[in-house]
Amino acid sequence: MSVLAVADLSQHRARPRLRSIPGDLASSVTVTITLGSPGSEESERVLAALRDLVAAAGPGAEFTPAAEPAPPGLRLDPRSRTASLDGVTLDLSRLEYDLLLFLSRHPRQVFTRNQLLGHVWGHTHTTVRTVDVHVSRLRTKLGDPEIVTTVYGVGYRLADEAPITVVD
Repeated sequence: MSVLAVADLSQHRARPRLRSIPGDLASSVTVTITLGSPGSEESERVLAALRDLVAAAGPGAEFTPAAEPAPPGLRLDPRSRTASLDGVTLDLSRLEYDLLLFLSRHPRQVFTRNQLLGHVWGHTHTTVRTVDVHVSRLRTKLGDPEIVTTVYGVGYRLADEAPITVVD
């Protein structure tokens, strides 16, 4: 494995010392670099130097900048019926997803268990404890028991500070 450290980009002379890796030893290499803000002069200089190094590596080498990191928090996409937390896809059941989506579309509104059964389940002939079980499972999968808040004696609501984005 070759390692290149460039302390001063304006004076790097490492490129002439690069050499080919024999075909049987060549592999894919991922380089992660953390810099200041994207688009800064420093970032652009580093990216330009990396592009030059890839170009010097010859055919078959490619430079693919990583996608921007996912924004923090919970993200729901109703079209694809996906939920992700800090960029990691969550494995929610249909009812868990529907419950979370319903609450996120009605922020700061409290719903009784019977109201949730009617709106999310589509019927009220199931026991209200079913709602409790699904809320409990949802809290576990989200890793934050306070995202869905219990309003004692009434029902449930989404926490005021819940970091949820619904992509419509």
